[in-house]
Amino acid sequence: MICRIVPLETERVAHSLGSETIEHASRCFRGDGALIIEDIVDTAVIAEARRKFLESYCRYLDGSEHEDALTVGGLRLTITIDLEPPFDNLQLYANPYLLPVLRTVLDDDFVIGAYGVVCSLPSAPAQRRHYDGGALFPLSGIDRVLPAAAITVGIPLIEMNGVHGTTALWLGTHQDVNRSNALRDPSRSDDFNDESIEPVVREGSCILWDFRLVHGGTPNRSTEPRPLLYLTYCRPWFLDHKNFNTSKNPKQRPLLARADFLSGLSGQQRRLLARAQTR
Repeated sequence: MICRIVPLETERVAHSLGSETIEHASRCFRGDGALIIEDIVDTAVIAEARRKFLESYCRYLDGSEHEDALTVGGLRLTITIDLEPPFDNLQLYANPYLLPVLRTVLDDDFVIGAYGVVCSLPSAPAQRRHYDGGALFPLSGIDRVLPAAAITVGIPLIEMNGVHGTTALWLGTHQDVNRSNALRDPSRSDDFNDESIEPVVREGSCILWDFRLVHGGTPNRSTEPRPLLYLTYCRPWFLDHKNFNTSKNPKQRPLLARADFLSGLSGQQRRLLARAQTR
């Protein structure tokens, strides 16, 4: 069962999690490799982000391949989102409930490496099981005992559930190299089916997982796209070379923002978005 953090009323008044809650959340995340934090984004912000995505990025939703978007399975693709309204809302990229948890896991030093939407189209099948990044030291086996280098944060723009689809997670695989390799081996496709979880994540909540955790999108059984806003938070030296600047998406950049938006940021926000590129 995945750990769910529900902010206390006193924490909602303070707009931040308390030290005990942060410690509990970071301990759960380190052990399981995943975590859900409930009800930390205004649902009106989510509704506007969903509307804006479907309006401004509809050209990607035709089921074909695009040079500036990455196909990540049948009828499923990753689209970079510009940091413009409403996607420039602090609740989405610098959420005060989320950042303290990330600081404890990433040692208080991290940047946003990517910002986009993973969208599964109607009738999208189950995604291949995978983890988000390549190994740092592929021949040594040491990766599974190291602290997290990168974390994916998913903010559903429509509820993640059994109809729209969610993300199946194999908890603990971020620290178990043998089990992780077995899960990703097609010849052993039925060995671990009962070990995954398929959590419901409501609009306004977020789910985060270690880049090394085995996971995969579940089928979209609905008649509408299922957009999942995602952010990669990573240590400043980490570079995602697996998902960007590849032959499949030569024109896709991971993090885009307007120059006037970046110039108006505070020092802390500017450091968080230090990798942002302008069009």
